[in-house]
Parts: sequence; structure tokens; C-alpha cells
Amino acid sequence: MLRKIITILLALALLLVLLQAGLYLYREWRKPQPVTQPPQTQPTPPVGQVELPAIQQESSLGINTNEIGYSDASIPFVDLFRSANPFQENILHLKAENVTYDANGWPSNLNGGEAGTRFLGELPPDTIPASEYTVLYDGDGELRYGNDAVLVSHSPGRDIIKLNPGTNGRLDASLVIAYTNPDDYLRNIRILPPGGICQNNPLKRAEDASACTATDGMFLPFVDYYDQIVFNPDYLDFMKDFQAIRFMPMSGITRNPVEHWADRPRMEEATWGGTYGARGAPLEIMVELANRLHKDAWFNIPHAADDEYVREYAAYVRDHLNPELKIYLEYSNEIWNATFSHDEYTQKKGIELGLGLNAAEVGYEYYTIRARQIFAEWEQVFGGRDRFVRVLGGWDTRPDFAEKVLSYDDTYQNVDALAIAPYFGGNIKGFRESSTVDDIFRLTTDKNSYRSLPEVLEGVRKHAKLAQQFGVDLLGYEGGQGLVDWATRKPDQHPNPLLFAANRDPRMGELYTQFLDGWGQEGGKLLMLFSAPRTCQWFGCWGLKEYITQPRTQAPKYNAVLDFIAQHKQWWVDQTLPKPAHNPLATQPRDPNEPVIVWRPAREPDRVFFLENPRTLDLLLEGSVWDKRNLFGKWQGKWDDDFLFLTVRAYDSKRVWDSDNPQDDDSIMFMLDTDNSRDGHLDGKHDYQLVFTCGQDQATLGENSAPLSAEALHSIRFDMRAVYDGYWLEAWIPWKALGMKPKIGDRVSANVAINDDDDGGSRDGRVTWMAQDKNALNDPSQWGVILFSGR
Repeated sequence: MLRKIITILLALALLLVLLQAGLYLYREWRKPQPVTQPPQTQPTPPVGQVELPAIQQESSLGINTNEIGYSDASIPFVDLFRSANPFQENILHLKAENVTYDANGWPSNLNGGEAGTRFLGELPPDTIPASEYTVLYDGDGELRYGNDAVLVSHSPGRDIIKLNPGTNGRLDASLVIAYTNPDDYLRNIRILPPGGICQNNPLKRAEDASACTATDGMFLPFVDYYDQIVFNPDYLDFMKDFQAIRFMPMSGITRNPVEHWADRPRMEEATWGGTYGARGAPLEIMVELANRLHKDAWFNIPHAADDEYVREYAAYVRDHLNPELKIYLEYSNEIWNATFSHDEYTQKKGIELGLGLNAAEVGYEYYTIRARQIFAEWEQVFGGRDRFVRVLGGWDTRPDFAEKVLSYDDTYQNVDALAIAPYFGGNIKGFRESSTVDDIFRLTTDKNSYRSLPEVLEGVRKHAKLAQQFGVDLLGYEGGQGLVDWATRKPDQHPNPLLFAANRDPRMGELYTQFLDGWGQEGGKLLMLFSAPRTCQWFGCWGLKEYITQPRTQAPKYNAVLDFIAQHKQWWVDQTLPKPAHNPLATQPRDPNEPVIVWRPAREPDRVFFLENPRTLDLLLEGSVWDKRNLFGKWQGKWDDDFLFLTVRAYDSKRVWDSDNPQDDDSIMFMLDTDNSRDGHLDGKHDYQLVFTCGQDQATLGENSAPLSAEALHSIRFDMRAVYDGYWLEAWIPWKALGMKPKIGDRVSANVAINDDDDGGSRDGRVTWMAQDKNALNDPSQWGVILFSGR
């Protein structure tokens, strides 16, 4: 019996030891892993270096590249995996929470999970050849393929897959790393097409060596020479027809907060595709493309790039770009565009520098300051500025913006060119009311239609005159048709099918001819069309072609552009324009009694509160911290005979409603001077302050507001609701309650403010629309004049 008890106790002790060991191993497996440094060996092709000829073809137009991603129909690279999304993004929704990655983004340890990505997505069937592709990889592991990619054969380090479009008529392809050896993990995936090129004819695919004549040179198979060929010959064949290449999309600078040179896109990274902030081609690739095609290069410096980044960028371009090629240098892209994070960045920097209260205005001023700093850094690195053009970005519908940025601190003295983006066709309201493609073309050509071709060319003329006055050239950083309804989310959602059909209609080619003729005639010089081949999506049909191999006969925009290039050599003379000694448009400040905005009629009942052209609430009156996610807003007014329809969108990271005084909580104040007297103080009769707060069923009056009866206050209806990132206000304000009955052409003064409370108690901050000083809410002379419009 004793022996049996001892045996049981020993067994229990052994079991306890095993359990403890297992628990230790489990904890070690679960704890976060440090980033693994990849092996130092890099994949090398099994061949020697070969010389590839540079292509030289003159043109009078430029082209924008595309963002790198699996759905990019321009297919810029021979290696399809270059455009895949990073494994870390887990777009296939795999069990990947415990996967660890090396410094280049390769999964170094699956830890019981999987890692995968997509390398082709929703592409037209003829975008790439339907054939067998070679997949090369280093390390020990197993790949599994999905969507339209099917494994044909496998050997260590090499798979053969077949890519054929699916039954949906589109091409999609993905892969999953199902197994990897942590000691020699699977990495350096390359997905290469069949065939190759002839050495002296890099613009055309060759099936095999028999396709290469003696003149063509030796056959270079993609599978052997991918590292030196780099670019898809179909892509080179498309890009060769343009004079300059704008790399902004390919570089991935949009919404990219990169600051330091060490964090730039690198050659050794697993992929160059992805979402905002992750994607982007290395500078080495962009310079190589410009050199290979012998094209001038347009570079955009990221908005947050520090001085070291700027200098290193300049030094690489100086040393590696063919010195015969011209450089166009631009800081960021569309810093005025509120949909981009660089808009907020420049505004914050302007506020930090103490440039003023108005976030938008100080953002514009900071933009000019930083642009001049970058131009000066490049001039120092290059030892002069003969090789590059200093470009300042404009706003095609706002000549006044161009005047501001050129004028501020005499910025025009340090700029060579003003660049705008003339897009024609932007009458969204008309598009929604259209039922035929004919309707779309009518709106696009009617001089009275918003952003019609005649209106856009008039804007070009105004900008060209302005540029001439400041002694700078007028360029187009983008341009073309702009048929898009940003409120849609699906390709088949009205009016998208009509907009797509218009892009495919021969009449669009005719419009492009008129557009390009008009651009040159009105004074524009180099125009960078937007863009390389892209599929039509709900967010636009921007590509000159819909996919890289689309026949010219099926692409009216592309056909018209090539015809224009063939018939029009460079129509401008490259020369340094004389700069005026003094600001040529130095004028008195804008008359504060002139309208700032218009209120348009509310004709569509279901869209009276839709923010179509909102104004921003970003002028900091109180508080020390301004942030578009915590103290920012947009507002808009529409009207009819009975009501003012007020919409305010407040962005607030923490919503608090706990005070007796609504203005100490998160709330909105709307101010209206109904007789537009614009006195320097509230008159107690016609100057109203209405305060709206969540949880209250009635608006209240500000302490200095003109009085309203209880009945009048009760007649003001509103809906104020919290959303995940702030709150909305939709208010129906009867004109009768305010004692007025407006008509077309009348004017009022108004203002809007957001009160912010993040910690309870008293108010922490306040932003407004219009102000010159802290007393703006009680001073109607600082409010904005608004015109009642009938259209």
C-alpha cells in the first residue's frame, strides 16, 4: 500500500512539473515579441547586370502616377507582389493577432496563426496576361493561394500558379503563409509573369527568345531579370508619351505623417502597397522610372518631413537623377483640402507659431513658410536652383487663395510657378437630377453650370493673369474631367453609372480636346493630367484608361490626349519671368460689409441638412489646444420662405453635459444680426444668440441676446445627437420667430461657435467661424455677411 501511495505522489509531482513547464512555455509564446531583424542576405537574380536603354520621346503634357495598391490597374511593376498590401494590415481577416514580423514586414513567426495579403483586386480581365506565373521566395515555408490564383506546381522556393479571371469577370488574387520556419522564415516573395523583354525594346513583352531579333537584342526573361527590368513594359509604354511624371500618388505622401528619413519607404520592405501612411514607392524607384523614360520628375515633400528628410531627399535626387531632366519641387499636396490630414497639420503649426487666430489662414501662411524653407534647403544641397522649379500649390476655384499664398511675406519672390488642378464637371446637384448621359454632357458644357468646362477655363484665365502679375508660370499639378458624386459609396449607385458612361463616351474625348486647347490658350503651361490607368469606382473615373492594356480605341480620353500631343508641341517658352519689386496686388483689406458666403435655397426636402459646401469652425477663441478630432466643426445654412435650416457638425473626443449654464458644456451658439446693421456691440433688438445643447428640448438665449418670447423660442425645433466622434445639430429656425421674412438678395450677418467641455465644470475651449478678437461673439461687426441666394 505504501509503495502504491508513493507511486501516486511521484506521478502527481511529475504532473505538477509538466504543468508548470507548459504554463511557462505558453506564457513565453503569448508575450509580445521584439521586431525580428531580417537575415542580411537579399534575393539576387541568377544573372549578371545588363544595360537597358533610356527612352526619349518628346511631349507637351505630363501625367500623374497612381497610389500603389493591389487594385491599381496601371500595374507599374513586373513583380506583382510589390503592389500587395502589407501583411500587418491583415486584409484577409485571418487569425493573425499573434503573428510577429521582421523589420521589413515579413511574418517571422506565425505563433499558431496565419499571415496573408492580396496582390491583385477587382481588375478587368485583360489587365495582365491570363497565364502561369512564377512565385519565388526565400526561406522555409508554405504558401496557399486564393481567389483567382491556383497552385499548379511546387518546389522549394518556387511555385507555379495560374491566374485567370473569375466568373465575376474580374481578376482577384491573394496568398497566405500557412507555415513558416521561425529559424528560416519565408520571405522575399516575388510574383513574376511569363515571358520577358528584348533588351533593346523594353516597352514590349516578348513571349520567349524567338521574339527577339538581332536588332532587339538578347531575350531577358522576367523570372531572371526582374530586379533590373523593374517596370512592367506595358506601364512604360503608357508613360513614355508624357513629358513629365508627377510622383505624388506613387510616393504615398497623402495622409502620411512621416517625419524622419529613416522612416521613408525602403527598397527592402516586403511590399510597397497598402493604406494611407503605409504605402509608397522608394525614392530610388521613382528616380529610376524618370531616368528610364527620360522624363522630367515632379516630387512632393511630405507635410511633416523634417529638415534632414528634406536634405537627404534632395541629395539623392541630385546624385542619381539624370541632370538633363528638370525637377518640379512642391511641398505637400492641396494643404487647403480639409479631407487631408496635412490641412490640419499646417493649421496646427501656424497656431503654434502664433501667426493668428484663424486656423485656415495661419495654415496657408505656414504652408508658404515651410515651402520657402524647403526650396532654400534644396538650393543649398544643389549649389543653386538651375535644375529645379519651385512650385507653390493653388486652389483652382479660388484665385484669392493664390493671391494670399503668393503675397504672404512676398513668397512670390521665392517661387517659380503657381500650380492648380483644373477639373471640369462638378455640378453634383445636376448630376443627381440627371437621367441620361446627354444630361451629364449638357451640364458639363453649359457655361451657367457649376464647374462646367467654360467656367473652369475662365478660372484658368484668371489664374494665368494672376501668375503673370507675380512673375511666375501657371502649371497644372492635376487636371481633367471631375465627374464624381462624393456622397455615393457604391459604383452602381446613381448617378455613378451615368458618370462612368460619360467617361466612356466619344464626346468625352471631344471635351478633352477643348479642355487642352483652352488650357494653353488661356495661359497654362505644363499640365499633369490625372491620371495613369484606373478602374471606375464610386470615388471617380480618373484614369485616362481603365486598365493598362485597354485598347486606345476603347479609351476616348486617352485617344484625345495622344492626338493632342501629336498635334501640339510645347507651346510655351522655358524662361525665367521677371519678378515685380513689390507685391503687384497689394490692396486694401476686403470690405467687411461684402458677403462672405451665400445661403442657398432648400429645394430638396431630404437633403436640407446635408453638408454640401460647409464652412469650418476652427478659429480658436478660448483654450490652448486645437484639434480636428476634439475642437473643430463644420456648419451650413439653407433657407426657404419659412425656415432657416441650420446644420452643425461638431468633432469632440469627449462629450460632457453637466452644468447649469449650457455654454459651460458641449454646446453650439448660433448668432444672427437680422438687420445686418453690424454694430460693434449687440443692439438688444436684432442681434440674437441661440444656444443648443444635448438633452434639452428647447434652445436658450445667450446672456446678451435680443429677447424672444417663450412662444418664439418653443417654435425653434432642433435635433442634437451624439455620434462616435462628436455630435450633430439640425435646427429648424422659423423666420417668423425672428421677426423677418427674407427674400433673394437680402443680407444678414451671422456667426457660429462650438463650446467645449472635456472634464466637467466650466468650459475648456471655444472655436468659431469668424472673429478678429476674443470679443467676437458679442460684436456683430466681426460676424460674416451672408447673401440669400436663389440658386
